[in-house]
Amino acid sequence: MADTKIPSPQDIKSGPQKFTEEELNNLRELQARTNQLTNNFGQLYLAKNRIEEQESILKEQLSSIQKEEATLAKSLSDKYGQGSLDIETGTFIPAE
Repeated sequence: MADTKIPSPQDIKSGPQKFTEEELNNLRELQARTNQLTNNFGQLYLAKNRIEEQESILKEQLSSIQKEEATLAKSLSDKYGQGSLDIETGTFIPAE
C-alpha cells in the first residue's frame, strides 16, 4: 500500500483538489443506489394508490351486492314467507 499523504484542511482550502478515481466511483455508486431507491419508492407509492383505488371500487361493489341481496331476500320473504332455500335444488322449505 502506497504511503499517501492526507491533505490538511489548510491544504484543501488553498486550492482545488481532485478526488481519487476510487472516491469518485464510491460517490457515483452511492448516488446511483440513492436514485434507484428513490425510483423504487415512487413506484411503490403509485402501486399503493392503485391498490387503494381498487379496494375502494371493490368495497362499493360489495355494498351494492349486499343491497341487492337484501332487496331480493325481502321480496322472496314477502312472496313465500319465512323459511329456507336449498339453492342447489331450488326448493323452498317454509319455517314451522
